[in-house]
Amino acid sequence: METRIEFVLDLDGLEFWFLMAALLGVAIYSLHQAIRTFWRLRTILDTPRSRIKSASQGYLELSGFASERDGVVPAPLTDKPCVWYRYRVQKRRGSGRDSRWTTVEEGTAERPFLLDDGSGRCLVEPEGARLKLQRTEQWLGPHRDPRQRQIRFAWLGGGERYRFTESRIQAGDPVYLLGRFETPRRGTAERQRLQRELLRLWKRDPKRMASFDLDGDGQISPDEWERARQEAERLADRSEEQRRLAPPVPRVVDTGDPRHPFIISTHSLEDLTSSLRWTTFAYTAGFVCLVGLIGFAVIQRLGVG
Repeated sequence: METRIEFVLDLDGLEFWFLMAALLGVAIYSLHQAIRTFWRLRTILDTPRSRIKSASQGYLELSGFASERDGVVPAPLTDKPCVWYRYRVQKRRGSGRDSRWTTVEEGTAERPFLLDDGSGRCLVEPEGARLKLQRTEQWLGPHRDPRQRQIRFAWLGGGERYRFTESRIQAGDPVYLLGRFETPRRGTAERQRLQRELLRLWKRDPKRMASFDLDGDGQISPDEWERARQEAERLADRSEEQRRLAPPVPRVVDTGDPRHPFIISTHSLEDLTSSLRWTTFAYTAGFVCLVGLIGFAVIQRLGVG
């Protein structure tokens, strides 16, 4: 340790102060993360638990079990049935110290799932949520095909490597969440929201977009996009007409306010709060150690000078 301190003190003026500035930046980042994590922990502990049947509109805490809305879907990398998934495919580029993982593909299930707490059910739209899921798998593979898992130690022979990460929520999983609870009002606003959602989903579906490419040139012209917009409007109108006859289903969505985080977890509340406590402690300890190191180094430097 003394050798490392001496090395730092022996740096020339510009290098020394640049290193101190870099360490100070890391310390500030650690403090920021500690405050954010602590705030998230306090929000969880201070927000009372609600029941779906009697829940009021606004920010609240719910707990129940995941259920499918329109049947389960296969997760992209493992083909395991679930009600919601998130996945990422990364490729290792470079070698040695220059190697890094770059994302080549990622995505989520473009659909909500149901939460059932025994008193009622509501839709959960995970977009924008901070997720902590138990069913998370990560593995390496020598090829882009996720089914060809890496043979242990085979990567020592070199060549391309892929890293696959998949998180899932399966039917029956316990779910804890914090978010904005709302009962959508049927009408023009909901119809327009559904229309925008359809267009957003179609943009991510090459086959669907190809159906609007009437001249087959591989590009969607303004007239062809207008046709897609009209089709989305027609489907939204038909959906709203059908939903108008049934009572609206409440949903939980992102608050859009960092002071009220949107959290979805399949861990128990005890595990979630314990993890947040340790994370807060780790960031705080890192901040204190870095500030102490910077202060010691600066005092020694000025003292040597």
